Amino acid sequence: LIPSLATWISGELGIAQSHASFDLIAACAGMPYGLAEATRILQQVRRPVLVVCVEKFSDKIGSVRPSRMIFGDGAAAIVVSPATEGAEPDIEYFNSYASGPTSQVNSIIWPNPDFDNAITVYGPEVKSLAGRYLQQMLDEIAALPAPAGTEGSLLESIDLIVPHQANKTMIIELAAAAGLSADRLYFNIETVGNASSASIPLAIHDAVRDGVIDRPVRIFAPGFGAGAVAGYTVMRVDPSVVVPFRHADEHAEIDPAHGTPSPDDVELAFH
Repeated sequence: LIPSLATWISGELGIAQSHASFDLIAACAGMPYGLAEATRILQQVRRPVLVVCVEKFSDKIGSVRPSRMIFGDGAAAIVVSPATEGAEPDIEYFNSYASGPTSQVNSIIWPNPDFDNAITVYGPEVKSLAGRYLQQMLDEIAALPAPAGTEGSLLESIDLIVPHQANKTMIIELAAAAGLSADRLYFNIETVGNASSASIPLAIHDAVRDGVIDRPVRIFAPGFGAGAVAGYTVMRVDPSVVVPFRHADEHAEIDPAHGTPSPDDVELAFH
């Protein structure tokens, strides 16, 4: 825990001094929490903010079968920069929530001495908190106007929903109860599992890789989970700014004509 992971990453990137480097623990709502904090920092310091979403569960799942089936290790990162003067922002709306009934706050526990200190999930309580928060989010964005003066609500203007990858059946059922069809949601949980805070940015990346996001789109990204935390971001995603996954042994240069940034471009942004 010392030094914080954020300060360690800053040093590894060669950033001699940053405005702020800190860890933020918000479990499955980590991405919306992180983007909300990045937006706040941008209002104070007009410099790029690196939001890293990372979780490691392989050392926490123990031998409890339900947990071993659910969780995975994963990491993803987003660079958030100030918009140019007069440009529309890509992050359009966000909100965060926390707490609830004690049973929901304690619906995911680690370490749990009753289960050999492994992570433990109490499914019915998790479903209750996810349903409560998802309905609250949908009610909020259904009441907000569509951006740029277009008709209808913000919810009606959403092109794709990329939820936290917790439980596909549960989320589809909750979405259907709110009037949303399954074809408006994207999942990669079958191959990635639940990577907690990393699940939404990993799913956005995979949606670009799979061609589901093949043009600039407006997405609704809700997260909810351990500790009864939740949050969402409504943002526009342009596939041209998503760096394609490359194995460590791949050294092929990315064609600049495609407009796709390389890891070197990301490093350059912070110097």
